[in-house]
Amino acid sequence: MSCNQARAQADTPVGQYPLVLEVYLNGRFSPQLWEFVLLPDGRIAITPEKLQRLGFDLEALGVSTEQTLVVLGELPGVRFRYIENQQSIEIEAVDEDMVPVQLDAASAPVPIDPDKVEQNLGVMLNYSFFGDFTKGGADISTQYELRLLSPFGVLTSTGFGILASSGLTPTGHVRLETYWRYVDARSAIAFSAGDVIAAGGELGNLYRLGGLQVQRDFGSRPDLVTHALPILSGTAAVPSTVDLYINGMRYFTGQTGRGPFEFRSLPNVGGGATATVVLTDATGRETRIQQPIFFAPSLLPRGMLDFSVEAGFPRFAFGVRSLDYLKEPAASGSIRYGLTDWLTVRAHAEGMKEFGNGSAGATFRIGGIGTISGEFAASTYRGNVSTRYSIEVEGHIGGVNFYAGRERTQRNYQDVVRETDRLARLGRANQPDPDIPVPSGGSAGSPLLVAFSSKVDRAGASFSLFDTGVSLNYTRLRLSNDDAKIASASLSRTLFGRVSIWANGFKDLGERDDYGAFVGLSLALGKRITASSSYSKTNHSELVSARVWRDPEGTVGSWGWSLAATEPLGGDLQSHRSATVRYHAGFATLEGGLQQDGGDLRATAYVEGSIVGMGGGVFLSPRIDDSFAVVTGAGADTPVLSNTRLATQTDSSGRALVPFLSSFQENLVSIDPINLPVDLRPARTEAVVIPGDRAGVVIDYGVEKLAAAIVILVDSAGEVLPVGSVVTLEGSSEPAVVGFDGRAYLTGLAPHNSVQVQRPDAPDCAASFDFTPVEGEQILIGPLTCR
Repeated sequence: MSCNQARAQADTPVGQYPLVLEVYLNGRFSPQLWEFVLLPDGRIAITPEKLQRLGFDLEALGVSTEQTLVVLGELPGVRFRYIENQQSIEIEAVDEDMVPVQLDAASAPVPIDPDKVEQNLGVMLNYSFFGDFTKGGADISTQYELRLLSPFGVLTSTGFGILASSGLTPTGHVRLETYWRYVDARSAIAFSAGDVIAAGGELGNLYRLGGLQVQRDFGSRPDLVTHALPILSGTAAVPSTVDLYINGMRYFTGQTGRGPFEFRSLPNVGGGATATVVLTDATGRETRIQQPIFFAPSLLPRGMLDFSVEAGFPRFAFGVRSLDYLKEPAASGSIRYGLTDWLTVRAHAEGMKEFGNGSAGATFRIGGIGTISGEFAASTYRGNVSTRYSIEVEGHIGGVNFYAGRERTQRNYQDVVRETDRLARLGRANQPDPDIPVPSGGSAGSPLLVAFSSKVDRAGASFSLFDTGVSLNYTRLRLSNDDAKIASASLSRTLFGRVSIWANGFKDLGERDDYGAFVGLSLALGKRITASSSYSKTNHSELVSARVWRDPEGTVGSWGWSLAATEPLGGDLQSHRSATVRYHAGFATLEGGLQQDGGDLRATAYVEGSIVGMGGGVFLSPRIDDSFAVVTGAGADTPVLSNTRLATQTDSSGRALVPFLSSFQENLVSIDPINLPVDLRPARTEAVVIPGDRAGVVIDYGVEKLAAAIVILVDSAGEVLPVGSVVTLEGSSEPAVVGFDGRAYLTGLAPHNSVQVQRPDAPDCAASFDFTPVEGEQILIGPLTCR
């Protein structure tokens, strides 16, 4: 009897015999052993939990998890053969009894442990300075983002300032946002206070307010699948090799046994695609399965909830004034819920003193073809009830991605954006301020016009024709005093793998009668150098332009440059020339340039970077938008790697800043102790950290001085002790082993030391010696006679 069987038998009722067997399920060998039970009447049974782990669908089999044992011979559609002399069992089951094998499980997001999310105390300043120098003077502008970091969230303040001597722009400072934000990774919920952006629902518009907000933050859980991805399934009649192609590009190659399989982590290619599964059996025979699939980011997986709730005082004149808030409060709430993988429902409500607004809608997946979405909203304003509705269809048929939508808004329809604009206009009329812009018209199709249009119609299609990308679009916007009807088309194609050509144009078929046409090409010259040229003509201007540039690699020490020229052929525009050089230093990004506009010449300079205070040090870095780590206790001049790539080197105090880590994801930060003196040793050489939202993490590698030496041991005859002898230092529980030439490496030494040695073929012996450390050197002691 095997050990596994003996352990199993101890837990098996009398009369039942445990079996630990190899399993062949539908012709495919399972790499692990499985435990079954041989009943007194000769029947073979298994627990429901193990049956489910084998891949069986308990619900389809009518098996309850409350059952103690399940008899294999009583399962519908299941046949088996027990081979006693081989201690194996062959099981055959119909597809309906099996849970499909997920072949792309390795592509699923890697789960994170929310309890391991870290965020330490610190401060960080992102800054940029831009200087514009002309013969009329100099204008200096700066932008900043100040973060106060703590385990309880991040307090952020942003703004910009201008110091002008040219007279072209006013000198001053404008605060943009100030807010505290904490993200709980376990629940994926963010709590914010201060300047926040509120969701306006599908029919509303985003708006800014000063107040409180609680919302779902799926960004804090990248391991969660937050979109209802299409599922591709099939069945293999025999064990086969599986190849999956999406739009002709191979995505997966693997093996499957006989039975159902599926892909649940398909790459989001946007819109529609054609998936082709090729099954190849042992004889080389191929079977092809082709299926349309459609990616709809607005669909939530079944059972997933998304929401946002906020209340406060709406803000206006953002970017112009620092503290312009309405005195009237506003509140809003949005919710989305995945009823199924093909149906997501949503609702939204918002209101202020004089109005209330509510909406409801849904998005429905139409097989692998596309989606249809609908939304209806109603508002009450000063006793008037007005409505707004929209319907939109998007899909993919016959290689063509298409969309079409209609939106209608009744007069007096009100939401927070409209009411904020009305009250802000009223305040500006009573107290005019020329620095605060009043929203007026804009280019047709601009977000401002769309937000305030009473009628919006959209339609478009994109497809490939003779290896040329084609896109056609039409938009109609109806305002109280304007009717814009914009038709546009674009073409793009790549030639010889290095040349890209494109052309697009638009025409306003409405009252504005605007038009434009643009053509151009770009050529990849190699060594990150690209050249491009274009021609454009509108009803206001006609231009030709050319540009050649080199993209920097983005790593420390990389650089790039750009040369550009634009020449007007008509209209009132001026010619333009520019030359720019950009350098990525270890402490910041630097850029300088010269520009000529007509007869005016100007020089520009730009500096962008971050200053971080954390872990007992202050560090300079290129701009950090996400998270970072501060390494301490790593020894001087030690290379530091981020996700196996060299990131930086520690300073003389053993500290270093590691920028560009990813929040809420595992980041591997390691050190290379190659430069450490022999008398220093780190407690660890790598750490996996999960920073919180835009957080900083301190990683202490615990480098400490060693009281260590190499001791040469000989016997009373002067012969070195044999390899493998065990040396134990008095007062230490960690033995050392004698290597070649009688050498043993001992740590934890004191000024006076005694050792006991166990020899393989001789009696034990002992020796004593004194130890005096020398900084930065390996101490060699001996030969010592072991008696």
